[in-house]
Amino acid sequence: MATRVFDVHSYLGGSVIPGMAATGKSVVAQMNERGVETSLLFSSHARAVDPTAGNRILKANLEQSPDLYGCLVTHFNRMESSVTVMRELMSNRKFLGMAIVGSHPNEPIDKLLADEIINAYRRYSKPLFLFANNADMVHAALEIARSYMMIKVVLLGMGGLDWRTAIAAALSSTNLVLETSGVLDRSKLTAAVEAIGTHRILFGSGAPHVDQSVALGLIEDSHLSDDVRRRILWDNAVKLFGLTPET
Repeated sequence: MATRVFDVHSYLGGSVIPGMAATGKSVVAQMNERGVETSLLFSSHARAVDPTAGNRILKANLEQSPDLYGCLVTHFNRMESSVTVMRELMSNRKFLGMAIVGSHPNEPIDKLLADEIINAYRRYSKPLFLFANNADMVHAALEIARSYMMIKVVLLGMGGLDWRTAIAAALSSTNLVLETSGVLDRSKLTAAVEAIGTHRILFGSGAPHVDQSVALGLIEDSHLSDDVRRRILWDNAVKLFGLTPET
């Protein structure tokens, strides 16, 4: 692809292949092979084990390349340590957003439990990332988005098999942004563009769990115009994160 690519959903660590995505340098090597210019990384260790150690390790690895940025991962059931690491790292220019997770990957985020950390996060004026692997998670994210209209809320995974639910949620709340990872169904992209336009859709792969070239193939095979592809693959991310077009 000639279009510049910004992958807003990939991981440091988490690969079953030894060495793959284990360091910032190995992530960049994989990006270069697949034509991805810039990536927003989530720490697999922070998501699954320890938000404090995982996010600090991520910070150290972000410094290995100007093409890497980070998304802080916090836990609503580990509130004290999550707020502490948020206050420690979120002012860093390399961290472009924050995600909130629960104890299980498919667990919806309870708004009442997440309110404390979201209120503390509002001061940074950066997007909030919520995993949306199914309809229940989409509905929970929509409730949060409607309560914090001043925050852009990115639905990671676009609802999975329930992508129609995610599109309907984005249609009903203008601060919701869809991210393209999840089920590999090209019809979801054309449906999303028809429903909400092009400016609230971001490319994400979920790498290394999904090969970035496979995720890019979904965009390439979706019969979208070159202008729409450019916005999804690059322009929308640059605008959302307040970066310069030359980034």
